This record gives sequence, C-alpha cells and structure tokens, in this order.
Amino acid sequence: MMYVHRIAGWAPQTEPAAAPSHAETKMGSLRIQGVVRLAQRVRRELEQPVSAARQAHLREVVADALAQVQRIVARHGTTIAHLPAPTRRACHFLANLTFNTTAPAATAPHIPPPGTVTLVGLKTSWELLLDRLAQASTPEERAALYGSIASASARIERDLQASGTSGAQLTPTSRMIRGWLAYFGQRENFDAYTAAVGRARPVLTAALARQTRFQPPVVVQLRVIRGLYRVRGLPNATRVALPTPMITFSTALFAALADSIFGRGARQPLLEAAAGEAYQAVQAEVEALEGLAEQTAGVHHDLDTTFRRVNEQCFASALTRPRLTWSRTFTGRVFGHYDPLRDTVMISCTLDHPDVPAFVLDFVMYHELLHKQLGVDWRNGRAAAHTAEFRAAERRFGRYPEAAAVLRRIATEQ
Repeated sequence: MMYVHRIAGWAPQTEPAAAPSHAETKMGSLRIQGVVRLAQRVRRELEQPVSAARQAHLREVVADALAQVQRIVARHGTTIAHLPAPTRRACHFLANLTFNTTAPAATAPHIPPPGTVTLVGLKTSWELLLDRLAQASTPEERAALYGSIASASARIERDLQASGTSGAQLTPTSRMIRGWLAYFGQRENFDAYTAAVGRARPVLTAALARQTRFQPPVVVQLRVIRGLYRVRGLPNATRVALPTPMITFSTALFAALADSIFGRGARQPLLEAAAGEAYQAVQAEVEALEGLAEQTAGVHHDLDTTFRRVNEQCFASALTRPRLTWSRTFTGRVFGHYDPLRDTVMISCTLDHPDVPAFVLDFVMYHELLHKQLGVDWRNGRAAAHTAEFRAAERRFGRYPEAAAVLRRIATEQ
C-alpha cells in the first residue's frame, strides 16, 4: 500500500473566467485554488500539540499563502472581500491565527496531522470490488470476493502498523474504506451483505419497471454514504447506492425504500428503521473499525466542554452524549447539523475562532441538541423539524437574541 501526505508547501492556482475585469471579479469569477484546503489542513494540525519549530514552519506557510493571495487579487484589480465565500472564509481564518511561540521542542519526528494520509489506489480497488459484488451470482464468485475483501483488510492493517499510521491520520475516504473492508472482512457480515442485496434487488427492479427515467438492470451497492440512498443512471444500468447498515433491512423495508426512490412513498418507516437498534449497531461498529478517535478540541473551542455545559444548564444533564465533530469546511450560513442516523452533532469550524463567544457556540449546540431531544414531527408522511414547539424551545435559550445577532453578523461578514 502506498501512502501520501502533503502539507509542507502550497501552490496557489487561479481560475479566472478569462482575464477578468474589476467588475467580473466582483461577481466572483476569480478562483484561487488551494486556500481552502490549506486552511483545513492547518486547522487540523493545530488541533493537536505542535512543537515550536513546527508552528514556526506553519506560520511561514500561512504568511506566504496570504501574501500570494494578496498579489493575485491585486493583479486582477479586486480584493479578498470579493473572492468566493469559501476562499474568503479560509483567508479570514488564516489571517486570524495565533501561534504559541512557547510550545515545547519536538521530542519525536513530526507525524502527519489528522486527515492527511491517503492510501493511494485503495478507492479504485474498492469501487471495483463493489461492482463485482453487485454482479456476483454464484457461490464460487462470492467466495472469491470474500477472500479479496479479507486479504485487502489484513494488508491495510499490517501496513498501517508497520508505518505507525493511525486511523485518525487517514483522509476521510481512506478511513471510511478501511472500516468497510474490516467489517465485511468478517464472514458473517459478508454473508449479511449478499443476503441484503438478494432482498433489495427484486423489489428495486420491480419499482424501476414502473417508471421511465432510469433503465434496468439495477446495480445495488451497500456503502458508506450520507442520506438514505443515491441513484445514478449508467450507460446500460441504474446504480442504487445504499448505506451500509441497510444490510439489516427486511424485504418489506426495501420495498418501502424502492417506493420512496422510484415513486412517492413516505420516508417515515425508513427513518424510523434507521433510528432502530439493529441499524445503529452496524453503524457504530463500522465507524469503530475506521479507527477515528473523536477529536472535539478545536483551535480555540472544545465541543465536549460545550456539550457538557449545555446539557447541564439546558437539559438537566438528561441527554446522552452524541458524537461531536467539527465540520471539515468553513461554512457561512449553516453553523450546525444533527444527523439522527449517526447520532452526530456537527458544528461549523467557522465558529472555532477567538472572536466567537462561548455562549454563541452554546446556542448552536443547544439548537442541534433540541433536534436530538424533540426528534421529527411527522405530518402526512413528511418530516417537520423546525416546528412551532421547536422554535418556542429554541427561544428559551438564555442569551438567544444576542447569539442570533452574532450569528447573523458572522453570516453577513463571511
């Protein structure tokens, strides 16, 4: 297995719509590639203890990047304020970084920060495995595929151990595939996969025949995705990608899913099943096998501290702790999200800033925990999250007007 880690340098690339004029750049046609990626990687690195020497290097990289951005926008007759929002937010983050010059000297070789190590070639191999799994029709073919999955998983674990690489250091894609291979490298789980495909394919095929947009045959994949399904039309088939935990779905649930995908079926039974114990148990095991240690500490704020404070003050410590995570991108208007399928609260890393008061982070956490506490209100088979009950509860937050005002300001500025 080949490993790649990149962060040391930065090479900006511009993608103007042509040779943009001042007016064109104001409309957002100037693109500077690499700034957002750099901000994300620097942020992930600073979430960990970093030596003074490493911080000095990062300071130089950041200063050089910002200077190059300034030169680029000046050359095109515009300013950072007129860049696309993601780039503008990344520049704001980098420009407001503070470095600890009293950090201890490094006592060991620098290791790659979280989320920066790629297992090269793994995604391509995995996609081929999924395609072969969807087409396997004989016990011999399935046995060979199980052997390929088990051996690939064992090889990854050997290579990670030999290189001293942890799951947290892997990129999200490499980490996700690692967990999937480890889970289905166990024979009983592999058999559950093939059995689930056997239940899903006939009902999906029957539903497909009742519409004209997508063509048969149906290619079914169970993989790590967000949401309940993804459908893609191929040249001579239709691929339906489903979340891994749907290996627990019965034929009746797959029929309801098929009606939701290709008809107008209600999503309520699907979401209720996804919130069930069997589905959540598979989800938890796959995520555990990915090897990602939860990282709640940001550069300036800690999500675990925020959750404990909000749970005690607003919920009498009655809520079980969800998984807590910072977003990977700097968002400008969506500052939080609760994923009931994974029982995960995501907070925008835009709020991990010294100018953002703790009570603002508390309010966003409170908002997302209300979704966890109140659940979904179903009306005629449709989900309603921000109900009148929800809005009334939201306004009971102690500093609601102040927090809402700060978030509006951040959304406007970013």
